[in-house]
Amino acid sequence: MIKRSLLIFIILVFFNTNALSNSANFTVNIDIIKSEINRDNISGALKLLGEIKVEDDEQQEKIDLLFGDLYLKINKPKKSIEFYEKVFITSDENIESLSELGLSEANLRQGKLIKAIEHAEKSLALNSDNIKTKIILAIAQTRNGEHEQALKALEVLYDGNRNNSEVNLALASYYISFGDSLSAIKILERFNKSNPDNIKVLDELATLYWITGDKEKALKFKFKVYKYHEFNRNKRELKQSKKWILSIDPKYFDKPKRDWSFWKKKNKKYEDEEIKQYEKRKKKIQYEEFDFAYNATGSGFIVGKGNFVITNHHVVHGSKKIAVRNGNGKVSHATIAATSEKYDLAILKLERPYKKFLTAKDFVDPISGTDIISIGYPLSPVYGNDLPVITEGIISKVYDDKDGIFITTAKINQGNSGGPIFDLNGNLVGVSVMMLDPQNIQKLYGGALPTSMGIAIKSNMLKEVFKYKKTIPVKNVKLDKTQIYQNMLPKVVFIAVEADVKNKK
Repeated sequence: MIKRSLLIFIILVFFNTNALSNSANFTVNIDIIKSEINRDNISGALKLLGEIKVEDDEQQEKIDLLFGDLYLKINKPKKSIEFYEKVFITSDENIESLSELGLSEANLRQGKLIKAIEHAEKSLALNSDNIKTKIILAIAQTRNGEHEQALKALEVLYDGNRNNSEVNLALASYYISFGDSLSAIKILERFNKSNPDNIKVLDELATLYWITGDKEKALKFKFKVYKYHEFNRNKRELKQSKKWILSIDPKYFDKPKRDWSFWKKKNKKYEDEEIKQYEKRKKKIQYEEFDFAYNATGSGFIVGKGNFVITNHHVVHGSKKIAVRNGNGKVSHATIAATSEKYDLAILKLERPYKKFLTAKDFVDPISGTDIISIGYPLSPVYGNDLPVITEGIISKVYDDKDGIFITTAKINQGNSGGPIFDLNGNLVGVSVMMLDPQNIQKLYGGALPTSMGIAIKSNMLKEVFKYKKTIPVKNVKLDKTQIYQNMLPKVVFIAVEADVKNKK
């Protein structure tokens, strides 16, 4: 009897130990896969995921979440949704919360803003402490024109999490989106003083300093990013970082560099932290990248059967290189085909045509009092220029045809220049130009401080300047702003310009 009991005990110990061993191996394998995802080794991560042995439902749910993350990272949001939805039926609230978060990010990527907000709110209902979810919700709200609500949420997050890189980047990105690069730099520099090795913050600062004219600081930060990707064996990001540096200084790598061996320990610590915090970090989606360091940006929209982009003359004036990226993440180089300095308009000829575009039948004349939305791309490279932002308003005043402009209450922020303005039927009524400074207007004309006003070019001027044929508008169905946003996402582009600007250092 004693021998039988002892045998049962030994068998139970063996199976429990083996189960613990399998569980430990699974966790180790998952961490290896997360590491490969972080270094953009997608094929390697997919191979490892296919080989991993799954022993229970919980492990399968974690695998499905990682597949969802992988497909989202390579910009296949529809495919990622298939895997996130597999995790719906689960008894684990944390896994369900992460599934809802994934669905929020995937819908945001497709321009489905309402669904993105709904899924983020469901995720927070399951886990109210997830900072990443709160950031994704604020980004979706910003894109949807709920700017004050998004800013308030980000400021609350910032007050309680000033040492969190994701929160600092999100708040900085918000300010960049609305033309306040100096506030963004201030936030990120404050964080960088106490956390000097965060690669995402260094990368954002590099771009901000280059755009604001500080070449030396830009190169200093970008080279640190380059060395991290070299250590981390991230071939994709290493190549992009090197292109960026060489586009600014072609002889940069010929110059003597100090010993960077000390950086390896810091890089290892950062890499380990990225794996540990994998579920709390916003994933960097693999859009097609620009192969030069741009120092000017704007927005535009695709016309001419996908072969041309319309934007402002001032966006591309003095350009040495131009490239555009649409809402689906596809990049095409461009050259200037025609310009009108008088009306601040330009047409760009695309090296690679796009499938979705606006036609002349989408153009209508602006009418005072019409509700409108402006769609344009903000500046921030980390959280901003992947998707456009909505601003709302009305057409305040339409001037005579010879002037070619109208005034709108919709905010036209830095990055919106050249972007389209639509009525709520989805018809193009104009092109964003610039925001009028209320304080300057008050100084010039006196009286009370006026409300924010933007200048836009009438859509009918496009027909006059670039000889579009007059057509009769055919769209009469009123749309929700989010429907217009989703419909126009593939047709509105972010414009990156390397400009020959004299005041660049």
